[in-house]
Amino acid sequence: MSRTTTPRRHASRLMRATAVVAAAAVMLTGCTLFPADPVAPVENTDNTVDYQRTEITIPMLAVSGSTGSIFEQTISVKPSEDGKFSIDISEDEVGGFGDMFQGAAWSSVMVATLLTGADITNNYRFALRGRGDGPSAGGITTAGLLSLILGDEFLPDVVMTGTITPSGTIGPVGGVPEKVTGVVDADGDYTKVLIPAGSRNSMNTQGQVVDVVEYGRKNGLEVVEVGDIFEAYFHLTGKELPAPSAARGLKVTEPGYTRFKTATERQLNDFNRADLEFTALTDGIQEAAWESYIEALIMADEADRLLSQGLPGGAFIEAMNAKSLMQALAGAYGIAQDALINGGGVLDREFSSIGTVERVFTGFLDRLDTFKVKTLSDAEAITTAYGNAFDAFTLYLFASSSIEEIYAALDAGAYGSIEEVINDSLYPLLLLELSVTQVEAAEAIFEVGRDLDSPAISENANVADIASFFRRAADANLEAFTTTEVAPLAENYGYSDQVIKDILSERDIAVALAYTASDTIGMITNYLGKENPNAAYAEMGYGWRNYARNAGLIEKYAQGQMDGDFNIVGVRSDSYLSNALEFSADQVSSSVSVLEGKEYTPVLIVGAFESAGIDREGDLTDKFFAIESNTGSFAMARVLAYLGGFPTEGYRR
Repeated sequence: MSRTTTPRRHASRLMRATAVVAAAAVMLTGCTLFPADPVAPVENTDNTVDYQRTEITIPMLAVSGSTGSIFEQTISVKPSEDGKFSIDISEDEVGGFGDMFQGAAWSSVMVATLLTGADITNNYRFALRGRGDGPSAGGITTAGLLSLILGDEFLPDVVMTGTITPSGTIGPVGGVPEKVTGVVDADGDYTKVLIPAGSRNSMNTQGQVVDVVEYGRKNGLEVVEVGDIFEAYFHLTGKELPAPSAARGLKVTEPGYTRFKTATERQLNDFNRADLEFTALTDGIQEAAWESYIEALIMADEADRLLSQGLPGGAFIEAMNAKSLMQALAGAYGIAQDALINGGGVLDREFSSIGTVERVFTGFLDRLDTFKVKTLSDAEAITTAYGNAFDAFTLYLFASSSIEEIYAALDAGAYGSIEEVINDSLYPLLLLELSVTQVEAAEAIFEVGRDLDSPAISENANVADIASFFRRAADANLEAFTTTEVAPLAENYGYSDQVIKDILSERDIAVALAYTASDTIGMITNYLGKENPNAAYAEMGYGWRNYARNAGLIEKYAQGQMDGDFNIVGVRSDSYLSNALEFSADQVSSSVSVLEGKEYTPVLIVGAFESAGIDREGDLTDKFFAIESNTGSFAMARVLAYLGGFPTEGYRR
């Protein structure tokens, strides 16, 4: 069967799962940064906080019923007594801080740290005066932390509402009309209030849409929409945030180009072999998987096209996805065909040999054990490899769980025919195939990125501390997703949080991976052993991969419009989505310019950037993939900056 070119990415559910699983392998890497006016630099020694000031009190907006109010939060920072990063919460009322508020505090620290290169062993204290909950103070809290780092004062007459996303955009909040009214009622204490972009026309508690900009104007209050922390910080302080100039026309180096081209051709060769295996199946079996088969063809054609256009990074990612999907289809549906012909013993034999898949995974970990990390390119490659290996193991666990359910159903006599058993078995069979291809993708990425000319790992870099910080950053993103998206859905529908997690996991494999991943890190680090010099890079890989995925979930479910079956079918604000795409891409470009200033062009980051640039022109799901990928690139570049010993370069005045 010849390949035909068809419109790109009319994605099936299986293709999307593969794109998140195998092409998640493609989140390769990333970064972000900051600049502004000259201020005397602060020396950062082992025992000093690299902050210009150590405490700030900021105003925050809240809503109780239909009434808006203003209360205060004091943020302070000091060196951690044990040299480890930590956060303390203090409140003067019982239940003063709710879960959402605490999640916003964690997110704010993570974002402010990554956007400035602040010390990752500080202690932060958040003291709330009064009682409140919700993530809507995330934006102004992040700005407050940034002002401590940079030494800027808040303007006394400006206040703000809006969440902070991991990429640095300002997310939507509820109660905007009530909050604006609360500021108006503050007797002129404030002349300006900042709200998230796209919130001008917001619904009040009576169900009426209010133009809050016009309402503010009539009451002597300037209401300003802001899309990201850069805009917000300028309005709150009157100062620009420092940021390196964005690199233009990001291109992989010649050695990187050659490696990507060779790796792409290998992936496409594997794709063609799997294509032949699939088309050798019976017509009836092929028909059952035809839509997904066409998706694999589309991705392979896209890889060919991108390679011919000199975009080898994007081509490599498309080729990996095409190969992964085609191998999964050929393998799983081939077993299904065999079972239809020869009976259920075929499935029993396949399921009994599941341990061979685990050995593929552990064998890859053993090979990484022998690799000695010396340079930033080595660190980028091994961290990315471990990150994708975590996803492979998670898929293996999903498959194992599904197989147990099938055996339980067999024991209970729930199946009336072999066809029913085969139908239920396709899901775990596909997961097992994808698990193996995910390991193969991790191996391919590792070979592309390793042993390239790049700066050495800094002698002063504490790899374990960096790994621990990024692991907690990933967990903070997951907690934010749970409190700001899952919990409200559960309350609205009268379900428990767990029921909503299960529903979303069935519809979105990224959700399932996010909640399962935290269970895998202990298994893998125990397997590696605490004394293993690469164990910290494994933890870093977990942090990088899940930071990006969990950030993507926050963006997608905060901005997406959901139908009655909990599927994302639209977007709440086209302007917000457009800004998030542009902002995340600029952050990657800026971060790469800093690395290039160290005579290092990160091959994997640039490859991921190429792929994200293609995704941003696709459908809604593609666009959210692009934001997630850029956020992953941001996180990886920050990892590299800390490992290289120059995390503040380009971010300070």
